[in-house]
Amino acid sequence: MNDKDLRTLFASYVPWNEQERKDQMLILQAFDHFDDLLTRANTIIHLCASPWILSRDHKQVLLIYHRIYDSWGWSGGHCDGDPDLSAVALREGKEETGISSLQLASEELFAIDVLSVPRHKKKGEQISSHLHINVTYLVYGDPSLPLVYKADEVKGARWFDAAHLDSIVQEKAMLPVYDKLNEKARMFK
Repeated sequence: MNDKDLRTLFASYVPWNEQERKDQMLILQAFDHFDDLLTRANTIIHLCASPWILSRDHKQVLLIYHRIYDSWGWSGGHCDGDPDLSAVALREGKEETGISSLQLASEELFAIDVLSVPRHKKKGEQISSHLHINVTYLVYGDPSLPLVYKADEVKGARWFDAAHLDSIVQEKAMLPVYDKLNEKARMFK
């Protein structure tokens, strides 16, 4: 899939709410103005993919403790040139939690978000503020399986009650995103 195919994917996505409609317009503008959104070589805005990992009954969500954000949050990562967005989401979820049997609920994009990333240091290198075009896929995992988190990237992995993330997530700007994902996931029950 090339940039033109990816742009078509985003153009055909049916937004869930006003936030997604606005973000979809921004994403399409980014495709119109930048040649490469698939790699971090574009230091302004680039693609990332996340799995929203739920138990089959949707009561639990699997979160990781992010080193950079010092908060519990979803798994995910940069596409780094890989245009297979669902494969990136699954790979990141598996790497960061240790669950190799994660399953997509659907091949379709589950959600889109444009997220602001504050300046930070990663592996000693200064990273400037930038934007992530994040695609999310609904993914199922088994809470009875052992978790083996990727310690060089995250401080932990754990299942939480999906209905009470507001008392767990320190990165308050992400709560509306997680609320949207849980609300939308109810359609898949």
